[in-house]
Amino acid sequence: MRLLLIGLLFIGVIGYSCNKESSAEVANPEESNLTGEELAKIHCSGCHLFPEPESLPKAIWMRSVLPKMALRLGQGDYLQEMMNYANDEMLTIMNSGVYPQNPVMAKADWEKILKYYGENAPDSLIQKEILKTKELLGFSLKEQKIDAIEIVLTQFDSISKQTLIGTSVKSSVYSLSQNGDLVDSVKTISPVVDIKYHKNLGKVTLEVGILNPSDLSEGRLMAGNKVLIEKLHRPVNMVLADLNGDNYEDFIISNFGNLFGNLTWYDGKTFKGNMLINEPGARVVYHVDFDRDGKKDILALMTQGREAIVLFRNIGKGEFEMKTLLSFPSYFGSSYFEAKDLDFDGDLDFVYTNGDNADLSIVKKPFHGVHIYLNDGKAGFKEKYFYPINGANKVIAEDFDGDKDFDLAVISFFPDAKRNEAFLYFDGQPNFKFEVSSKNKVSSHKWLTMDVGDFDQDGDKDIVLGAFNRELRKKAGVSSVVILENLLKK
Repeated sequence: MRLLLIGLLFIGVIGYSCNKESSAEVANPEESNLTGEELAKIHCSGCHLFPEPESLPKAIWMRSVLPKMALRLGQGDYLQEMMNYANDEMLTIMNSGVYPQNPVMAKADWEKILKYYGENAPDSLIQKEILKTKELLGFSLKEQKIDAIEIVLTQFDSISKQTLIGTSVKSSVYSLSQNGDLVDSVKTISPVVDIKYHKNLGKVTLEVGILNPSDLSEGRLMAGNKVLIEKLHRPVNMVLADLNGDNYEDFIISNFGNLFGNLTWYDGKTFKGNMLINEPGARVVYHVDFDRDGKKDILALMTQGREAIVLFRNIGKGEFEMKTLLSFPSYFGSSYFEAKDLDFDGDLDFVYTNGDNADLSIVKKPFHGVHIYLNDGKAGFKEKYFYPINGANKVIAEDFDGDKDFDLAVISFFPDAKRNEAFLYFDGQPNFKFEVSSKNKVSSHKWLTMDVGDFDQDGDKDIVLGAFNRELRKKAGVSSVVILENLLKK
């Protein structure tokens, strides 16, 4: 989130250490004869792509990223770092072993790494030119009549045909009618970040627990007032699917966490957990037959230190094999992806956003934006399209205008005000060319959540946006929740 939920929930530039036994390393290792670059590649590439010095400004490396990395190598001020946490969270982190209590490398070797980044990092990043966009005329702006702030969920309920709005302030879920009138509001223990309908249990809601970065497990899965699963580690997304073949829907839950977390599927009857990966940053999951063998697999986006799109191949009886399909550098800021057959060749491609900019490297990054990766039919992926967007937070690929190709809707939580890029619409053209449009009032402000549905029941796809703001956006001149009503087919 890290970001604010899916912005607030998504922090992760430093490398995540795979070695949970690192605290058992020898207390005083001897200096090696390796260079700073060689040492950096060894210690920074265990679980993610090597972070090139040129990827971030020198000041960011030296003042933010490397001091945190030092803690992962037993070089930082461990006790001082622990003082930043309340007692219960401090004990949780210490027991996790995420920070080794003894150095895993010699002090002189660590200083070589510092020197390597200090000498090779640029003073600043070269920014992309400001791209011009035309005014989006195919959607009309419909502000919703809701006096709510800190929106963490905007979702179209296909059962009730209502718009569901989840807030952080007062932790409530509001239901709005087709006309935008308030139908109902329900208070919850903590913010609701996902709502689904279970075939046997009915409506189920996922509560995040602690919204801000935390390693305490206070999230819950609820069915009405009944607690189905508790002590979830900052969950942000869930998928319902029968994973063990018992004709009963199970739960795949992204326990995003912070320093540590996991992606786990829970039996729908017993609620017993079956961990798929014991790492933080699971953001969004899809249950699809990726390899076209007749069994549905799991695709997941990991957004912390190990930034990657990961396949969990279904080998039967609720068991899965993990394979990384795409890897990204630890500073990339992965935020969302969709898996769809974008080129209509029978296999799944990815449209992906990276733009998380609320972590240790808060600086405009020219590599943030929306990307399209095409599948070569053998689970190999190559980037086909990129459009730069500062702080890109989510993308939805749909045929909004009915011309039988994919269009894109993209939001940013950290937009550049000069670029009018907080909401952009990409009208699909042949060979992955897009005509990009922005919309007055909408594209100049920050958005955290987005969903698509036929909100006005006229047969096409509309878009709902929600803003995580500490104020009611009166100064911004637009409501915290807006619907962009699709007029393209009319």
